[in-house]
Amino acid sequence: MVEIATIKDIAELAEVSSATVSRVLNNDLSFNVPEETKNKVIEVAKRLNYKKKAERKRKTDEATEYKLGLLIWCSEQLEYSDPYYLSIRVGVERECLRRGIDIHRVFRWVEGTSQDMNLSDLHGLISIGKVNPSFILNSKDTNLQVVTVDCISSERCDAVVFDLEKAATQALDYLFELGHQRIGYIGGTTYVFSKDTKEQYVDERQRAFCRLMAEKGLLRERDLHIGGWGTESGYRLMKRAIEQGDIPSAFLIACDPMAIGALRAIDESGLQVPEEISIVSIDDIELSQYVNPPLTTVRVFSEEMGKTAVKLMLDRLKSGREASLQVTIPTELVVRKSCRGVKKDEQA
Repeated sequence: MVEIATIKDIAELAEVSSATVSRVLNNDLSFNVPEETKNKVIEVAKRLNYKKKAERKRKTDEATEYKLGLLIWCSEQLEYSDPYYLSIRVGVERECLRRGIDIHRVFRWVEGTSQDMNLSDLHGLISIGKVNPSFILNSKDTNLQVVTVDCISSERCDAVVFDLEKAATQALDYLFELGHQRIGYIGGTTYVFSKDTKEQYVDERQRAFCRLMAEKGLLRERDLHIGGWGTESGYRLMKRAIEQGDIPSAFLIACDPMAIGALRAIDESGLQVPEEISIVSIDDIELSQYVNPPLTTVRVFSEEMGKTAVKLMLDRLKSGREASLQVTIPTELVVRKSCRGVKKDEQA
């Protein structure tokens, strides 16, 4: 049996990343790549008969020729600095490839910019991130199906999320088991974007932290540090927490990139993890196991979220299902070396 060429095969021969190959072949309109690189990828794909084999798989599976679009809420820079959203997109692309479905258009939603979204010939749109697609659902010009990932924005469309509150609870319960009582929180300001506006809300991780700490009579507002998202913000917020003094014995940090920035701030201050400060975060991106010390984190199956979105879309398109479904992907605690137990006399 002749093996079907994969994106990885093309990437190796073209000497580029698999992500670059995927975005070139999926005609990602928001992806700026040198023309020479783009042509090289296409040439290698043709040489490996990549497209022809994908089409053969479609015929074998007797799949309907659906045209899907992909809407991504963030900039390319943010997507690559926070692999959570990148992983969701990869999951969408891999599931589409496995099923022989092309992503016909990729739209990118960046605050302060607008993009003409031609949806006229699409059957479905998968929206990744904190975007409210109500303007699409309410449009008279299109009747396409919408699946949102990482955001439940409408009862009229399917949604795939992970349980943010449960993830925070898993992380906090672990710190409580280790004997920590004085626990801080570092997280970002969250918005849901619509066509013309953005609406701020308190992130579910932050809400869970405040509720659980308050229930135990341990909540201290001075230990809440909220800013932007990303590694740099995690660094700055941890710097601020250290500079104000009376540092907690542990921190729950909303995502791994922020935790990685926080680790650097702690190291620069002369403090040690986990001897003086324990850290637990949420995501389990690949880098989290290679930092020093390796991060204890709550694993989010983000790629599976993307794959599930495609499955929901195809189910709705094929069956004509009217009822909207909301799928919650589970999380699990991954214990590494960024936390330690404390005794009662160590607590402030």
